[in-house]
Amino acid sequence: MRAAAVRRGALRVTSGSSVAADDTNPNAETPSEARSRLTQAVLRARSGLRRDVAALLDALEGEELLVPLARDLPNTPEGERVELPAELKIAPHVLPDGEGQLFAALFTHPEPLEPIVAALEWDTEGQPLKVCGLPARLALELARDLMSDERIAGLVIDPGAESELCLSRTELGNLLAGRAVPLVGYVQHIPGSEIERTLVAEPGDPPPPAFVEALDRVLAELGTAIVGHRLERTFNPDRDLEPHLTLTLTVDESADRPELFRRITKALDGTVPPPGYLDVLFEAP
Repeated sequence: MRAAAVRRGALRVTSGSSVAADDTNPNAETPSEARSRLTQAVLRARSGLRRDVAALLDALEGEELLVPLARDLPNTPEGERVELPAELKIAPHVLPDGEGQLFAALFTHPEPLEPIVAALEWDTEGQPLKVCGLPARLALELARDLMSDERIAGLVIDPGAESELCLSRTELGNLLAGRAVPLVGYVQHIPGSEIERTLVAEPGDPPPPAFVEALDRVLAELGTAIVGHRLERTFNPDRDLEPHLTLTLTVDESADRPELFRRITKALDGTVPPPGYLDVLFEAP
């Protein structure tokens, strides 16, 4: 994979299994303390909510992300922080998914690397894998530059870990621009505390016939399990980019809501109009 140029800041190179402490500053946080803060911010951003993306932007300031190196870096003693030269070419590993797509990969801490190294046999020029700790913004810029190659579908942070976060080109661009934009692919539901902030939008265009037919069909199949329903266009400022359809179902307290949700979303799959997702809410009679 093509190397990308990084032009400013500082870096340090360590083995892939540990990150050296900054022993030049006795008041510096340990790597585990910094790791916890940044990792937790990435984990929270998986909610997709605007406020959690904003918290991630704040957490990135002053922190490092780890880059797995396919090629070693010249004049970078292991474990020491060094200033970047005027221009340095970094050749990171990229991560394939099960469908053959490639992703840039960055890490908030080393642990997620271990199973990947074992499975994909990552190394650094035939030697045990080294990672490069870059200021977080520079690491994100490196990923963006890699994604100029159309074979790179996106960026994944902490792949395989609880804190795994996958970003598209557009989402990464928003982060680099300092914009806290909801990650709509991660938003699964509206927290109860947020429902009151959800606004009913103007009706807009009617749903497509395929959606209406699929909805009528599944509601008929569910019969008396659904006491009533209403379909609206709604917008929640913390999680939405634009208004979208929301289906509110009136059901008895004894109803199996997870099963109803599964049946309805399966029936409507492929028929939901732009922006391509549907909220399903439940209320008592």
